[in-house]
Amino acid sequence: METTYASAVREMPFQGVMSRQEQWLCLTAAVLLLAGLFIHLGLMPLRLEEPRRALIALEMIFRGNLIVPTEMGEYYYKKPPLYNWLLIGSYRLFGTYSEYASRFFSLLAYLGMGVLVLLAGKKYVGLRFSVYSALLFLVSADLLFYFTTTAGEIDLFYSFLTLASLLSLFHFYEQRQYTLLFVFTYLFGALGTLTKGFPSLVFLGISLPVFFFYQKDFKKLFTVAHLAGIALYLLIVVGYFGIYGQYNGLENYFAALWSQSSERTVLENSMWAAIAHLFIFPLETLKNIAPASLLLVFMFRKDLWEMLKQNRLILFCVWIFLSNIIVYWVSPGTRSRYVYMLYPFPVMVLTYVYFYVSGTLARPMGIRKVFLVRTTTVLIVLAVLACFALPWITPLQQTGNSLWLALVFVPLLGMLLWFHLRQPVYSLLQLILLATLLRLVFDFTVLPHRAVHTGTYQDKQDAQQISETIQDNNVYLWQDTRFSLSTVFYLERATGKVLSRRYERNPQDYYLTDQRLLSSEDYQVFYTFSDQNGDFLLIKFK
Repeated sequence: METTYASAVREMPFQGVMSRQEQWLCLTAAVLLLAGLFIHLGLMPLRLEEPRRALIALEMIFRGNLIVPTEMGEYYYKKPPLYNWLLIGSYRLFGTYSEYASRFFSLLAYLGMGVLVLLAGKKYVGLRFSVYSALLFLVSADLLFYFTTTAGEIDLFYSFLTLASLLSLFHFYEQRQYTLLFVFTYLFGALGTLTKGFPSLVFLGISLPVFFFYQKDFKKLFTVAHLAGIALYLLIVVGYFGIYGQYNGLENYFAALWSQSSERTVLENSMWAAIAHLFIFPLETLKNIAPASLLLVFMFRKDLWEMLKQNRLILFCVWIFLSNIIVYWVSPGTRSRYVYMLYPFPVMVLTYVYFYVSGTLARPMGIRKVFLVRTTTVLIVLAVLACFALPWITPLQQTGNSLWLALVFVPLLGMLLWFHLRQPVYSLLQLILLATLLRLVFDFTVLPHRAVHTGTYQDKQDAQQISETIQDNNVYLWQDTRFSLSTVFYLERATGKVLSRRYERNPQDYYLTDQRLLSSEDYQVFYTFSDQNGDFLLIKFK
């Protein structure tokens, strides 16, 4: 009897046609996911780094200069402007500088990452694998409940470009199209460089040698095709900076880009921070890719490496993930959003091993499947209880949604629990459905509460009040005054003008100033406001 790994792979349900029940479950999960992502996309005011990205895009529009990024009229060096160009395109498309438009294309980039996983998985593993792994990636906890609510930041778009670059490396090598391999790998790498700077060079510098090393085809790095890819990269990147140099010097730009890339490394942090990060970072990563990380129990096998080697895409995922993640593992300042482009790789590996070990869905359950089923049961029960308690959670009572949400989602989650108890074989899909339902609950509870109970809500109100006070008059920042960027964004959006800095007094103009910068009483106060940076005034000098 044939017992090789190759024959075992042929028995796996990777390539088979999905059952009608599976198809409906996956379609339902996809629809719920889309609804959860877009239904309140523009509800919360821009927060964290979102207003900075939107502000720079606004100033490019107001100044009529798409080459030179500025922040409050001053040169901005920390990021090249490709993502700002994307925001400008979104503002043109929607005809408004809204929160929805600020987040829309970044969210599409996140969904685009799921599509890339789907296409690669379908072509090189199988249909069922591709659908499960794409959905598992898209419902990763950190993405689904955190970063997709602040999608106006840069990292989802950058992650899409980097993932496209890495998968181009694998796909075109498999197709033996080496010129296209280098062209597309470097094309997406160049776009990544114009989005976030030097990190793209690190991904290229690690991934290309590692890939050709384990393929035992290192000579491909010394070909005309590789030179063509490098030439394309230089044409795009050097072309932009060459044009930028016509407006402003490049020394500060390159220094700031280098600082942004190096400040999170072990060289810039203490030894104890580095040691702590070595232990915390893997645990955070597992938390962030949940529920896929629950499949880790299927990885504990003596023959794991032989198993992984049976599929070329999965082997690629292992090599690329391990070789790139090490840079962030030893860098104490790493944030989760810096490695979103790497999350699809462990998700695909875990999904592959799950199917490999489990066999067909109808096979009897082993101890690993029992763990997955029991965990799913517990999580659904907890979700039912949490939704049942919604009307008694005081902060949520202020939204006015808690009672009807309980009346809607308790029965829905109860139906999911009933279906799970009758059909535990679909536990993985039921976990995905649970995540999408909880995202909808999150949309109608947490997001409405945050929309009016955060500092950025007050920033938006302050900006509106200032714009109504000054009307069509000029307003400037006085000297070194610095306050919340969300206030600046909403004020520039309301006035249609760049809020720049001034050091000379003009009695005809308004000034926004830190109260600590005023040493006399020769001014008239029109509005006061505060944020975490201090107390501020809208004044006119007498």
